Amino acid sequence: MKYNETVPRRPLVIGNWKMNLDHVQARQWLLEYAASNTEWQHRMEDSDVMVNRVEIGVLPSFTSLLAIRDMARATTLEPQLFFGAQNVSELDAGAYTGDISAQMLAALDCRYVLLGHSEQRRYHPEDDEKIDQKMRVVLDSGMTPIVCIGETKLGREDGIGIDYALNQLVSALRLLSCDDVSRVIVAYEPVWSIGTGKAPDPTVIESALADIRDFINATFGSDVASRVRILYGGSVNPGNAAEIIRRYGVDGFLVGGASLDPAKFADICHRAAEASVVRLRRSAHTIYRPGRRTVEEFADSTLEAPHRMTATKVAQGHADTIGWRAALALAAYRTVGFQWLEEQAAIELEDAADASGSGVVGFDADVLRDMIWANRLRIIESMMKLIDERRIRGMFSIRQWLIECDDSLSADRRGELLAEEFANVACMRAYYEMDTGLEFDQFRKPFVAGYLLSDVDTKNRLWRARGIDRKLHSPWKNGRGGL
Repeated sequence: MKYNETVPRRPLVIGNWKMNLDHVQARQWLLEYAASNTEWQHRMEDSDVMVNRVEIGVLPSFTSLLAIRDMARATTLEPQLFFGAQNVSELDAGAYTGDISAQMLAALDCRYVLLGHSEQRRYHPEDDEKIDQKMRVVLDSGMTPIVCIGETKLGREDGIGIDYALNQLVSALRLLSCDDVSRVIVAYEPVWSIGTGKAPDPTVIESALADIRDFINATFGSDVASRVRILYGGSVNPGNAAEIIRRYGVDGFLVGGASLDPAKFADICHRAAEASVVRLRRSAHTIYRPGRRTVEEFADSTLEAPHRMTATKVAQGHADTIGWRAALALAAYRTVGFQWLEEQAAIELEDAADASGSGVVGFDADVLRDMIWANRLRIIESMMKLIDERRIRGMFSIRQWLIECDDSLSADRRGELLAEEFANVACMRAYYEMDTGLEFDQFRKPFVAGYLLSDVDTKNRLWRARGIDRKLHSPWKNGRGGL
């Protein structure tokens, strides 16, 4: 067996056991996996086939971590099979019953920690504000975060596609530096495919992962984008693994149900090692239509004057942070798309070469990131125009977008401002639909106060349902929110 040493990113296959297999069953799983792996290695050595070295890991339950570590150390599995945890607390230590800290996992020699899985988001729930903090503590503890992103079935039917997943990625990476991001693993898992047995067409997977890598390039630069491993997850099995891993930019798999069977999981790992040696070229175009504005609309702003002033102020005054760069990259993706920006950059370079008479076109690998920064005013204006036209799902007002992009706000303060803005938006819609005959200010004060009262009362009821009596503040008092 020969190993291919030229692969730029080592393929990775991770098995997510979810809430399955106790520590006794985990030991048996390891024995059966080791037997399947040894048999494949002997077969490959006899055939002298070229394969890639695949990094392999499993994510068991917390109760099985110690058993797996000890057994791996006692056998030949330790240098071949790594392990990690399915979640972690964003807190270091203290009176947080039931939580597991990053330091505890690091003490067990965990290599990976899974964050933002759709089941955690749905059932617990885990919000984006916590995920970015968890990313930070995992990296600080010397482990590798695997952040899950992906759209729901509703999102796919609404046509937002990878836009939804990129928005999740913006939230997860906003506290990280470029060096931090190069250590992150991204797992794209369309929620509608998890556990259904229905994986997307390989061209759809390739396009989604290519857009994710372009987004990382647009935010953090080409050097970081070239190092980040991006996995696919969702109904991966031995029957489709080889076809998917051959696609351009697919660096491996996050395997769910199939990882519970050690023979099937080993088969997926082996197919990844064999099939990833020869990759297909990247498709010329993304299958998604991310840009919601035409090139003509992008070049000629039709935004109303007050909003243009706001856009200019934001473009000139916003601090140059990673969070802001990520928000701009997502806005660029939503307005005209990355492909148009790259094509426009190529045209500008050719024009510059012709004007200088050199005829030499030097294409910078970071051109996408530079184009977005250079065109940030037009991107902001275009994004505001789309929001004003109600063409961005889940975005109800320009002020909402600006609040969400403001990474100087704390999570609590951002929540307060968003609640006030949602109240204002709801009030405007109700006022024009109801036609009460009242002056707007007369209508607005009781409406907004009632909206915010309901918002806070809902939070209080959630606390009481947990057995905790807690009185939250009332944001409409003391003149806040214009009342």
